[in-house]
Amino acid sequence: MLKIKGNAQWAKVFEPDTRYVDDGEYSIQVIVPEEQAAHVCEQLDSMVNAKHAEAVKDNPKLKTVLSTRQSYTQDVDEAGNPTGNLVFKAKMKALVKSKDGQSWEQKPMVVDAKRTPMQGTALIGNGSLVNVAVEPVPYMMLATKQVGVTLRLKAVQVINLVEYGGSTASIFDEEDGYVTSAVTKDDAADVFNSEDGVNDANEGDF
Repeated sequence: MLKIKGNAQWAKVFEPDTRYVDDGEYSIQVIVPEEQAAHVCEQLDSMVNAKHAEAVKDNPKLKTVLSTRQSYTQDVDEAGNPTGNLVFKAKMKALVKSKDGQSWEQKPMVVDAKRTPMQGTALIGNGSLVNVAVEPVPYMMLATKQVGVTLRLKAVQVINLVEYGGSTASIFDEEDGYVTSAVTKDDAADVFNSEDGVNDANEGDF
C-alpha cells in the first residue's frame, strides 16, 4: 500500500462515474510537486522494472519489443508547459466481476483529517489537500507491448477541503453566537493516522 499526498483533481469518490465504464468507476487525480513525489516515483519505477525483467525472463523474445510506462505523468499548464508537478491517477471499479460469474460492489473509504467518515454532502473540489491510499498493481499488456503499474484506489483522507461548487454558507460572515457541537469521530475509520497532518507518501499499512 502506498500513500500519496497532494492536491486533488477531478475527484469522483462518493458516486461512481458511468460515462466511460457502464458498471461505474471511482477515481481521483493527485497533483504532487516533483521533488516531494521522488520517493513514491522510485518505488513505482522499481515495480515496473521488476515486472519488465520478469516478463523478459519468461519470454526472452519480448526483450526487444516490450516498453515500460510510468505510473505518473507530467502536469502541464494551458500552454503545454511543465508546471514542476506530477499527476498520479487512481481508480476503483464500482462493480467487480470474478471469472466464476460472481460479482460484488465496492467503494473507497473517504474520511476527513480526523478519520471521521465523509458521506458526500460536501464534494471534494480541485485543489483540496488529500492523502490517497493506493494499491500498486504491476501489469503487462501484449496488445500494447507495454509494462506498467496501475494504481488501485483504496481510500482518501481530506486534509483541507475546497468544496466543489462552493457552499451556500459562504454568503454569511462569522458572528458571535451559537456554535454547533463537533461530530464524534468514528473509530472504525482507522485507515489513516490520527495526526493533525498527514505522513509523507510511503509504502506500508496505515
